[in-house]
Amino acid sequence: RDNGRLHPFTRREQMMQLALKWPQFFHKLGSPRWFYRISGLYLPWLAGLTVVLLVSGAVWGLLFAPEDFKQGNSYRIMFVHVPAMWLSLFAYAFMVGASLISIVWRHALAAVAAKSAAPFGAAVTAFGLITGSIWGYPTWGTWWEWGDARLVSVLVLFFIYLGYMAIWQAMDRWW
Repeated sequence: RDNGRLHPFTRREQMMQLALKWPQFFHKLGSPRWFYRISGLYLPWLAGLTVVLLVSGAVWGLLFAPEDFKQGNSYRIMFVHVPAMWLSLFAYAFMVGASLISIVWRHALAAVAAKSAAPFGAAVTAFGLITGSIWGYPTWGTWWEWGDARLVSVLVLFFIYLGYMAIWQAMDRWW
């Protein structure tokens, strides 16, 4: 409505108006008041959906998947190990992106997001290291292989998470 009159918009004009509103929506999320209001609405629903999907995926992957002809039942741990390792890398990329936004644009919520991603990333990285070792013992005959670059680089990633959290704790105590 404009001055009491209805404007007949074409489909293209409606899509353009919607496309112009999306950046405003994301800009509003930069405000803590709007962010907490919107996240408070969606968080219970998304948390419930997450729990349902995680439990159903773990049950189907660990209990109902058929046995592998070479590895037997030891391969089933890959259904939890591989997603954990992907999450560890995603959490690191998210932490780096949020930290860059915090440094470049001095955005307070980005710093909070980066700080909160570190414990989650450390937890899934530790879980991935443990499940990888559990799978590696029957497959390779050893719990750890220092010559494998993937194992060592994930261990370094775990230490990066721990160092990041230690720096935040030191800064919180110092300030």
